[in-house]
Parts: sequence; structure tokens; C-alpha cells
Amino acid sequence: MTNAAYRKLSPDTDAKLADLGLRQAVLDRAITAGIDARAASPPFGPTNAPGLLDWIHRVGTLRELLAAEGWQRLDHWNAGLIRHPSRPVLLGTLQGNRGTGSPEAPLRSDYAKGPAIAAMMRDNDHDQFALFENVRGEGLKLWFLVTYPVQLEDRLLVLREVSQPEPTPQNQIIERWAHRIVLPPMEFPLAKTPNVDGPEEVDFPVALRRRG
Repeated sequence: MTNAAYRKLSPDTDAKLADLGLRQAVLDRAITAGIDARAASPPFGPTNAPGLLDWIHRVGTLRELLAAEGWQRLDHWNAGLIRHPSRPVLLGTLQGNRGTGSPEAPLRSDYAKGPAIAAMMRDNDHDQFALFENVRGEGLKLWFLVTYPVQLEDRLLVLREVSQPEPTPQNQIIERWAHRIVLPPMEFPLAKTPNVDGPEEVDFPVALRRRG
């Protein structure tokens, strides 16, 4: 397993994660699994292989760990999400930009989102609401573990946060956020020169059907 450098969260950050039913240790392990997979990418593989493998293993490990705590995997529309057993929380993963993990910097998703993710954001908050204030009983709140890898001279820095976007139409970049829980970055030594570019997420353009 990759050796990572950790920084402690503030008590306020820990409390906000706990409100969502999350712990730093789970997020750390999911991110580390992705970085390990990135480092193991074959040198003659496609250029997007490191990022794609990172995403696959990050999603898989995150859902496996949370499922052991009672969360329920959600595979409708190939979204790769997981749902809290009792709170109106859905959690997915998202690649951000260099503003990830910096509360003063604008955060944007690296790619536009398709109809499945856009539909699941429709019950999200606007920025005037508190974390769970005025939550509609039937509405689920979609949150993301947002990460962005930055290659430095001798290490890989993973910027990260857990954040809830405001409702965003399909085929648009996510750039408005109701809540941002900023986390300290994780640092990893470079086993080899990784490719930190290229798409790492899949959001299939599917037609959504309502059950009558």
C-alpha cells in the first residue's frame, strides 16, 4: 500500500463529516486505493488508464467500506453511488479542479454531468440552507467526495473535500455549491511518473423513467 502523509481534521470538520455518517479513515482508505491503482497502471496502457483505474478503485473501496457500515449501494443509471441507511444522503465521487480543498478558491467539476447525475441533484440545497435544515422528507441530497491529483516534483498531492452541489442542469459543469466540507490534502510519494490528466468518471446518457 502507498505510504501517505496525513494531516488532522479540525473538530468542526469531523463533526460535519459525522453529520453525513462519514469518517476520515474511510475517505483516506478509498483515496489511497485509487492512488495505488493509479501507480499500478500498465506503462503502455491508454493515456486515461491511470485516472480511470484511480476512479474505479476509489469508488469500489468507498462503497465497500460504507456498505460494511450499513450503507446501500445504488447502481441505478450506472451512477456508482451509495446511500446512507437512515439519512437522506447519497454519496458519489467527482473530479474537481485546482480549487478543490481551498475554501477561498472556486470549485468546478472537471467535466459536465449527464442526465442521471443532474436528475439526482434536483433535490439538493441552495447555499442559503444549513446542512440538513428544511430537508424535504422525500428528497435525497447528493454529495461528492471531490478529489484532484496534482503532480509535484517528488510527490503526488491529492486535493479533496466532501461537498454538495446546488441543482445543476445536465451537460453543464458543476460550479455552484450548497455546502463544502474542505479536507486537508493527502501526499503520496511518486512510485513512477503518473498521468494525472484525462477523464476518470463515467456518467452514461440514459433516459430516466418515473414509476407511476
